[in-house]
Amino acid sequence: FSQARYEQTLRSQGMNPTEFEYKIRRALLTDQIREGVLRSALVTDYDQQQRTRLEEQQRSISSLIIPTTRFDDSVTITDADIENDYKEHAKQYRTPEKVSIEYVELSEKNLVLTEQDIDESTLRKRYEERKAFFTTPGQWKARHILIKVDATQADVEAANQKAQDVLAKIRAGESFDELAKEFSDDPGSKRKGGDLGWFGTGNMVKPFEDAVKALKMGDVSEPVKTQYGFHIIRLDDATPEVTKTYAQMREQLKQEFQKERAESEFYGQVDQFANLAFEHPNSLEVLTNTLKRESQTTELFDRKGGNQKDAILSHSKVIEAAFSDQVLKEGLNSEVITIGEQHIVVLRVKDHQPAQAKPLAEMRDKIIEALKQERTHAQAKVLGESLFDQIKQNGDPEIVKEQGLSWSSAHWVKRQDTRPNRDIVREAFKMGHPVEKTALYQGIQLDNGDYALITLLEVKDGVVTPSAPSEKDSKTPDPREQAKKWQQQALGESEFNYLVSGLKATAEIKNYAKKLSEEDSL
Repeated sequence: FSQARYEQTLRSQGMNPTEFEYKIRRALLTDQIREGVLRSALVTDYDQQQRTRLEEQQRSISSLIIPTTRFDDSVTITDADIENDYKEHAKQYRTPEKVSIEYVELSEKNLVLTEQDIDESTLRKRYEERKAFFTTPGQWKARHILIKVDATQADVEAANQKAQDVLAKIRAGESFDELAKEFSDDPGSKRKGGDLGWFGTGNMVKPFEDAVKALKMGDVSEPVKTQYGFHIIRLDDATPEVTKTYAQMREQLKQEFQKERAESEFYGQVDQFANLAFEHPNSLEVLTNTLKRESQTTELFDRKGGNQKDAILSHSKVIEAAFSDQVLKEGLNSEVITIGEQHIVVLRVKDHQPAQAKPLAEMRDKIIEALKQERTHAQAKVLGESLFDQIKQNGDPEIVKEQGLSWSSAHWVKRQDTRPNRDIVREAFKMGHPVEKTALYQGIQLDNGDYALITLLEVKDGVVTPSAPSEKDSKTPDPREQAKKWQQQALGESEFNYLVSGLKATAEIKNYAKKLSEEDSL
């Protein structure tokens, strides 16, 4: 952990350690309260059943749509209409305000050393210092027969003699594996004929490891004394220690060195970068000359960042800064903007193109289309509301036939359905329940301007099916249990928000924002 880098990173984001750590502590305290409320939320089986009845509810509906295209031929747009609309909505018929910017970046990527800047002796020194990391240690595959030893000298001598006797049998040609199964006191390897598998440096006690390293493939050792007893060891296989050469590791060492130097250069220049931009707010020239950095420029772009030729404009913070009062109106350098890890930028406006009115001739077709749409939407709504009022008064839905319209056949829909239309389904579930088979009616203008009339004929609650006992032991999650957990979470969030609202309502809060803004304007 680098305390200096930690503090530099916070400074580049406009914070200091005290402020940052306070925010973290405060967030942890707030989360404690929130988690406590969330975990205390309780959803009973009855609550869950009621939710299922509502969520799985079905409604039988019929509908008709009055399309705006029905009125296309009846709409007339005059030159006066076009001119009036052009004047009334002048702001809509303007080119957007645009700016181009000059900016200077500072990033680790820009500070990477070239091949010519790298000292070969430095890389070789790093190689020697880290040689252990480039070494794959050797491994051995061996078998052993363990003769355990008790504490007394007599026992040690007896164990040694027994080991010598077993070794003599091996030298005489008897099977090592079978002798291990018969005589070894190591329960872990005994049944496997003494097989220890593969192991590396440090996995075995030192006398054992030293003896293994001294063996050749297939050799059997003399009895080796360790804290566990006497071992007879046979080396079955081995892989040698391998160290990658400097030539093999040079590229990696170079990249690591470049990255470390670039990071060091970056954090070494961050404060100076910010100070130069602040102390010389009317130009980026001092900044570029002092830090030997080149400024770059963009083409014109609007507040939406429409020009994507310049990669810098993919960052919303850059666009916000370019149109800020400090940069656009006062003509000053921006604050230091962090746009990535170890990547900051300062900018200023290069060119400014104010919003301008587009010629009426250029906007004529667009205005005609807008007025036509507006009027056909209005006529569809007038006819729809008229039919709705007539149906409510006389209770006869067939009156729509006089307008050449007809109802769709009745059909059941669920809350999540998107047919016949998502807005129609949503509105149908806002309506009440039909009483004594008396249909309910509603009218709604759709997003595309068409007007829809809806008939609600019947409501059918969702069916609650209890979990079967066998389902509780199933590995497949029960959807109802998952739904219950989601409901508990939603209820907990609601209760927490209610708690916060209550605390705000009873707290004495003094807001000095208005006073501060008045002082700033002086």
